[in-house]
Amino acid sequence: MRRICWSLFCILLSFNCLSQTYWRLENENKEEILLTIKVNVKNMTFEAHTRNDALKELAGTFTYMLAKTAGKLKYPEIIHSEGKITSRLDTTFYKGTFIYLDKTYSLTAKTWQNRFLGYIVDNKERIHPLQGEKIISNKPLRDYSSLIESAFVFTEKYFYERNLVSSSEWQNFKNDVNKVKSNISDDYELTATFYWYGKKLTIEPYEIKKSNIREGSPDQKKGYTLHEVKPKTALLELSNLPEDALGMEQLFNDILKSGFTGLILDARGRKNLSLKSALLLADHLVNRSTYWGSYVTRSGLDADGKIPTLAEYGKLLKNSRIILNNSLMYKESGYYLKPEPISPLYSGKVFVLIDQRTSKVAEALAIWLKNENMATLAGQKSAGSPMLTQAIDLDNQYHITIPIAQFFDNHGKSYLNIGTEPDLIVTGEDALSFVLRKIN
Repeated sequence: MRRICWSLFCILLSFNCLSQTYWRLENENKEEILLTIKVNVKNMTFEAHTRNDALKELAGTFTYMLAKTAGKLKYPEIIHSEGKITSRLDTTFYKGTFIYLDKTYSLTAKTWQNRFLGYIVDNKERIHPLQGEKIISNKPLRDYSSLIESAFVFTEKYFYERNLVSSSEWQNFKNDVNKVKSNISDDYELTATFYWYGKKLTIEPYEIKKSNIREGSPDQKKGYTLHEVKPKTALLELSNLPEDALGMEQLFNDILKSGFTGLILDARGRKNLSLKSALLLADHLVNRSTYWGSYVTRSGLDADGKIPTLAEYGKLLKNSRIILNNSLMYKESGYYLKPEPISPLYSGKVFVLIDQRTSKVAEALAIWLKNENMATLAGQKSAGSPMLTQAIDLDNQYHITIPIAQFFDNHGKSYLNIGTEPDLIVTGEDALSFVLRKIN
């Protein structure tokens, strides 16, 4: 009898040592993760992961093994976590690593009853909270297949290039995604799927994300970064510009009060410059009403394939001033850009730093300033993708971001896949250092 009881006790102990639970977690952007947590009470360790072999499935066995051998990928899941546990009463505490694709974070968390609370810390010491609840199975958190189908429909309808639909790269992308879409289990895997298969697409940016209620709020206030890099010379980072008229007015008041006669605009890299901020900036650089150019959407290009001339702007296109807060911009035919002089006006020298990654609105701004002889461009040739992008709602939770309009200067010239050459070509030296030496 004792042997039977001991055997039963050992069986129960083995089950308790290797318990497994499923958790629906949410990060600060409301993106959801389906995490399986396995706890080994005997060793006081844990191992957690998202869907088994999802990353290996996306990459393909051969590519995955090459990446793993090279040390670029460690685990076959999108997310893998492991470390030590401690317990106190009904609470389990976790301390370990949290690996998302090729990025490693530290994890600190606790679970009690059916709740999860914790955070991960990135390599810049930024904290990203996680919270969630226990669920009964590891079934996908939602119907991602229908979400993806909606993304395909919107892309084919509103991407500015009509030839995308018939291109082999788009058809291959759709085929790859269709093969795995029914297996996608959470938001992280959805994002990774579009990122991985989208590497060969010329569409950039192209991503599905959870809609953020903080995005798109009218006249949201944004700080600016203005550095004095040389006496009477200021450096302005284009990713940090006000998106309201009062904020931009304050910026130029600061520039004039400080006596800056040289202004360097840093447009290098993929700057997050909105069209609204760019137009407000331009208002303080022009001394007369002038046309910058136009953004023409798929609807405008599908009409007759002709690019609107300057004389046709008012007839065929909308004034971008009116539609900047319109969430349905992608449904219009296009927009003309017309800066209007606003006090205080800046009349000093302007330099723009550009490189191979200068794109979207920042690139369009650089092109216009060069064409109108309002600024000197320095650095390397720009990317050749001065398009306008927008986030389009797929439902009440998710949106897809795609390029919706192509930029043309006020002579109807396209810079797509061409870019613009800097006035001062800089190689083997930092462009900012080069410009500072050139300024008297």
